[in-house]
Amino acid sequence: MNEYTTKMYSNIQVFYINDEEVARWYYNPDGTIKKDGKKINGIVRMYSEKGGLLSEITYKNNDLDGHYLLFSDNGFLEEEGSFKKNNLDGPFKQYNENGSLKIEGIYRNGKREGVFRLYYPSGILEEEENYKNGIIDGEVKNYTEDGKLESKSIYKKGKLLKIIYYDKQGNIKKEEKI
Repeated sequence: MNEYTTKMYSNIQVFYINDEEVARWYYNPDGTIKKDGKKINGIVRMYSEKGGLLSEITYKNNDLDGHYLLFSDNGFLEEEGSFKKNNLDGPFKQYNENGSLKIEGIYRNGKREGVFRLYYPSGILEEEENYKNGIIDGEVKNYTEDGKLESKSIYKKGKLLKIIYYDKQGNIKKEEKI
């Protein structure tokens, strides 16, 4: 597997192996990309001007395909996941600057699938969402910063059907049908 570095210059991305340019991609305003040079196959690393690692992304035949890592300018891991033929596919995680988990879930063919969890910076669960083929479906639970269930929303194929609110003791306080 090849190892590349890359640099962005306005709307041009240049890929290098051992400081030798091997490919150049031009990003057009309409969202298309003109790709010149060799096909990118391997791990591509982008560094900040100060030399810190900003991203590590795996490509296969010019497609995002494999594991990726994104870092902040301060060097903190911000996000990790996997691509398959340019679509997010597999476990996905985002992190807070303190290293605690911010969001976790699974993507299939670029769409959310199954349970997504969002966390407070303290690491306590803030929300759980259920997805089917990228559409919210089933229960969405919201929690207080001390971990108590605050509300539960029921969705069917993206449509909100009902919201249940809870008091601090966990008893139903109010129920709204939409």
